[in-house]
Amino acid sequence: MMRSKYLGLAMPLLLTACFDGSERHVEVVTPAPATEVTQVPNVALVEIKTPEQALYQPGQPISLDFSIETIQLDTQHIGVTFMAIPKEKVAQLETEEQPEGYNLGTHYVEQLQPGVQNLSATLMFPNEEMPSGEFLIAAYVDSAKIIPDEADLTDNRSRGHDGGDLTTYASITIDASHYHDFVLDKVVVGDGFAMFPDIGQRETASEGQPSQKRSDIIGHIDASKFGSSANTAQVTAEVIVDDQAYTAHFWQEGQDHYAEKMNISFSQFEQSHYFPYDIAINGALLHKIQQAFDPNSSENTIQLRFTLHDMSEFDEANTSNNTLTIDVPYSLYQDTPPSDELLAKHNLPGLSDSNQVNRAARSALSNGPTQDLSLTISQQTDEQFVLLDLFSNTYGDKSKVAVVPSFLSLIILKATDGGYAWASTGGGFDLYMFDDSVNLFSAGASGIADGANGTLSYAMGVSFLGNSLIADSDSVTALDESYTHDWSEEQKLFSATFTIAIVPVSVSAGVKGEVGVGSELKYADQRFSIGGDVLTASLDAYATAGIDLLIASGGIGIDFLIISETLSASAYTDISKAITDSEISYGIDISNHMKAIEGELYLWVKYPGYEFCCSFPTKTATKTLYDTGALYNKTWQMLDYSDSFKF
Repeated sequence: MMRSKYLGLAMPLLLTACFDGSERHVEVVTPAPATEVTQVPNVALVEIKTPEQALYQPGQPISLDFSIETIQLDTQHIGVTFMAIPKEKVAQLETEEQPEGYNLGTHYVEQLQPGVQNLSATLMFPNEEMPSGEFLIAAYVDSAKIIPDEADLTDNRSRGHDGGDLTTYASITIDASHYHDFVLDKVVVGDGFAMFPDIGQRETASEGQPSQKRSDIIGHIDASKFGSSANTAQVTAEVIVDDQAYTAHFWQEGQDHYAEKMNISFSQFEQSHYFPYDIAINGALLHKIQQAFDPNSSENTIQLRFTLHDMSEFDEANTSNNTLTIDVPYSLYQDTPPSDELLAKHNLPGLSDSNQVNRAARSALSNGPTQDLSLTISQQTDEQFVLLDLFSNTYGDKSKVAVVPSFLSLIILKATDGGYAWASTGGGFDLYMFDDSVNLFSAGASGIADGANGTLSYAMGVSFLGNSLIADSDSVTALDESYTHDWSEEQKLFSATFTIAIVPVSVSAGVKGEVGVGSELKYADQRFSIGGDVLTASLDAYATAGIDLLIASGGIGIDFLIISETLSASAYTDISKAITDSEISYGIDISNHMKAIEGELYLWVKYPGYEFCCSFPTKTATKTLYDTGALYNKTWQMLDYSDSFKF
């Protein structure tokens, strides 16, 4: 409530009179000016509104509307703490150092504004036993006592109950019986689209769980749980094509196969959890997707519907928030070789810097579904044979930590004079943290064997954070080279600020660990081969945290694997029989072992929290970014192909 700037009433003058017989004497007296009251900073709790819902249970969320009034404070951030206390014990808020109440949480006010502010707080009844009965919810403004020299501390709190004034309290009733609820908060598909094999690329008759190990859809869900009675759930997914729903299958961590359900476990109450998924589809569903695809449409879309299933013996409070359906644009791999114009667009022919091999793969997939460059191509004409394989997926949540590995392998054979063969392989990682990204590491090697003059042109390149570590190319008549390079150190790359309770936390983050490349390039007797562990990586998240509030302390807890990767690739081309037998033989073998996004990454703070009477106990709050097992933990043969090209 605003106070008057002045005390008393100011009158222009006062008249006094005295009489001594026949004469009247009048004296004019000018009063002293009124004293000006200097205002000092103050914040007051004005009102808490009782919610429309009257009955709550332990572990249940609650939203409260409340108002505060501010004088001479317009930039200060503060916390407002809320407590539920049995109605008959509410006097303890003013008399007891530890009142018999239940802390509902702290609402963070990022910036105070002059005058009255109407705010809304999302709070939580504690996940513990509470007695049934009538409760009052009280609040205390500036619960960490951040504002110095405040004019009046008595109006910071809920007050007036002894006189029957409950303006600064909310009245509710607690039912101590069981409560629990699962909530599906968000569904994310990789980079927002999906790609499936075109007709003829994969079988389309099988039903049940898929036999292949290569993912069709990668992404994650965010989900929350409330209450203590149930901590585990199952997840199912359906792919909806032309309004018909078909079962999707999840990769089973540690079991080396796909199945219809994914089991998830919630380690914490209230906070939203991250759960990665890896989905493959069977042949029958692939057939439906292929038949629904319209090559003349600018966008083909399927729907993906996720559902959380409560498997406990208890009744869930609300099942309407267990399902989410999203639209997913998709395209099909095209069974056509890349045109010369398209290869030129991605700097593939005449490659002088083989780092561009990986950049070409990433470029081809980063702009969404495309019908110009497929993921897997194997086609032969009278004049040319092309075998191309691309792979790129997003693992993790880009707003937290994610990695995007990209791999490319390519063989091109042409029936020119004496035969012409080109083999390339490459890979790399883009790293995301806090919605920002860097090209972390890339490596590539390529060679062109020319049977007409018996020479080989080759290139090898490795870069880290845009800095070239290996750059080598030449034209030779014989080649036997081995390349290795290892990088290992801590590297801070990103920064962000999070607010936990009322405490801003500055985070600097990046990677620690090692990345390596090993390749052999050989050319002898018109046989060119390239191979090795093209990329190896073991990268953990590295982060430090700083607290910007003097009254608080905190830090970061981190034991988090970003990626463990071994990409092995080998390819050969033999043009020694190109002239005598009009034949070029070739082979390519690519295998991959990847584990991505595993472990725990969280922030924590300690700060003072007022308990209404005279106690300032230390409170601890956390913000969990990740607490997850490595669902992406697979070894699979990406490509295994050998044959000969006759012309």
